[in-house]
Amino acid sequence: MAGEEDDGFIVRVRGLPWSASTDEIFNFFKDCNIVGGTEGIHFTFSRDGRPSGEAYIEMESDEDCETAVKKHNQHMGKRYIEVFRSKTIEMNWVVKRAGTNQGPAAGDGVVRLRGLPFGCSKEEIAQFFTGM
Repeated sequence: MAGEEDDGFIVRVRGLPWSASTDEIFNFFKDCNIVGGTEGIHFTFSRDGRPSGEAYIEMESDEDCETAVKKHNQHMGKRYIEVFRSKTIEMNWVVKRAGTNQGPAAGDGVVRLRGLPFGCSKEEIAQFFTGM
């Protein structure tokens, strides 16, 4: 059906260990063909940049999606992994909203500051970090 092809061959996984890497997920789904290898695995992150324990994976075919779904409730380490069919539009929306698979290594960093004096200015904070 044309409508199914527009949905893509996407699976959503939930319950991943927070420390899971793309290589570990790739090995977990070794019986499936993932588009672009590890490039087809898209983690999501919480607002504070921490892993959410979920990811979307682009599969090459419907058969690969079916094989992936058969891994529903299998274990990765001590965690059982839930695997669901999904759609490209859902994956794009969630990944855009909840972060990308680049994670903290993307080069952008965030430093949260606490206990600053009430009258502290942006310039004073910038000066504090000068030379680091």
